[in-house]
Amino acid sequence: MSDQVRQELLSRLFMVRHGESTCNSVHRIAGQRDAPLTFLGRIQAEKVAQGHRGRRFDRVYVSPLARAHETAGLIFDLADPGPGTPEVVVDERLMERDFGSYTLESKSILQRRHGIAEYERAMNADSPTMHGGETFAQFRDRVHAFYEQELLPALRRGEVVCVVSHKYVVELICRFLLDRPADESYDLRLPNSQMLQGDRIHSYVKNENKTLNMVYDWTVVNHPVVFCAGLAAGLLANLAGVRLSASPYVLLALLVLASVITMCRIELENARGFVTDPGTLRSVALRYLALPLVLAAVLRFADVGGDSKAAIAAVFLATPSSVVAMTVSRCLGGMIMPAFAQVLLSSLAATVSLSTVLALTLREDVGPAVAITAATSTGVVTAAYLLVRRLRERSPIRTAKYGERNGYVAVLLLTAFIVLVCLKLDLDGFSRYAPTAAGVAVGLRLVAALLKRRRHVHTLDDYTAMTYPNVFAVVIIAAFTGHTALEQVAIWTLLPMFVLSFFDSWYARFLVVAPDDPRWPGVLGLPEQTPARGRAVPAPSVSPDSASRMPTRS
Repeated sequence: MSDQVRQELLSRLFMVRHGESTCNSVHRIAGQRDAPLTFLGRIQAEKVAQGHRGRRFDRVYVSPLARAHETAGLIFDLADPGPGTPEVVVDERLMERDFGSYTLESKSILQRRHGIAEYERAMNADSPTMHGGETFAQFRDRVHAFYEQELLPALRRGEVVCVVSHKYVVELICRFLLDRPADESYDLRLPNSQMLQGDRIHSYVKNENKTLNMVYDWTVVNHPVVFCAGLAAGLLANLAGVRLSASPYVLLALLVLASVITMCRIELENARGFVTDPGTLRSVALRYLALPLVLAAVLRFADVGGDSKAAIAAVFLATPSSVVAMTVSRCLGGMIMPAFAQVLLSSLAATVSLSTVLALTLREDVGPAVAITAATSTGVVTAAYLLVRRLRERSPIRTAKYGERNGYVAVLLLTAFIVLVCLKLDLDGFSRYAPTAAGVAVGLRLVAALLKRRRHVHTLDDYTAMTYPNVFAVVIIAAFTGHTALEQVAIWTLLPMFVLSFFDSWYARFLVVAPDDPRWPGVLGLPEQTPARGRAVPAPSVSPDSASRMPTRS
């Protein structure tokens, strides 16, 4: 076949990975579990329909799994077929690979447990770390059978064809089209709902760098190493006499940008369900209202001075959760949205508890404290939330793609924040401030471990949110009130806080709910029974009339 004929044939092929599913939104592997689309997933499919309106398709091949089924229904308006509605063929060979023991596991947890290279090998070939499911040969053979028996004949007949399927199915078809060796794998990082045209696959693949992609994943999974490298770099520069007093606005911008990147990839449209969750509300009320107010009252009754270690500890106990918690939750394999809910709710609670603590222990004006707390916590979180919501509405495919690909950038932004803050440290005050800072970092982890919901699907997010206080807000308040001791303790706290991220990474394995936990189907909207797996017999074609009866969930 000449290159010109091949290009003409491929120009009539389009492939779409399904829209965002509930498993995608929490970075878990769905495999052949029938995860439905999220709200964003449906919006993504509608955007694809808008972008290709007027294009004629003769045939659409669809995986029977709900997320692909519904994506095809929205793109081609199969609920209301007309004269231009393409023929629909539901083919079981287009189902995602059955990933066995990897199913419903967190991608970050698997990468941390087995290493990036072994994880990639398991997903794109075979690995002893993955038990059960399909071997790669079984997966490849059924997809290749579809490719040879259905796809190529349709293209050779001159039909314009669209395949609506899954990430690893599309990548495997790309291998066949590019005539790559069977054992050569690469992660196309194909975003949800992006329509990939056959004659552009080669240029798309050229833009992907396997080594760089693995480095990016390594940065996310090994964020404690990256954080501590930033700490070391900042401290060494400080010792060498480098003094750089970064603007508070620059530091704040780094935190906000890191949070925006993380929020681009989570299901913000379902935020209300997490914010109003009774368990989350109870945790926030106890952790950010009851405990700080009781401690403040005790310190006031004991007439403890504002410079005392107890008074400073009370301030940190009342400090709301930092936006950093969302990025760390993603890195550790959490659900992220529960962490977001705690960040938002704790920032609201802090307008009461933190102001009261400052008034009772540090004797500062309540009004300015409330304003500063609201601006540096509630305001920042709300602004980031509204910005990302808007981006997801206007450009749902590109926004989710950006969030998925740039998790490492969020880690690097936090590392830059650490470096800049280290340059402001008063190293001569080590003996005075460092012990208190270490006590605060360790104490917050003990409180988080005690107050987290046990054996709950949100446990890891509970712990993460309670562990990372909004140090930035404390620094601003201390600078505003002229409280040097509080400011230096806050800055010094960053060191043990991020050094202890090694402990958090180890401890996270005890907080994550197992993938076979019976609560996951309810959380992710999965049916209790999975569809038949690995069958290599294509389903019969569906005519345009019967296509209107394709079940879709809105």
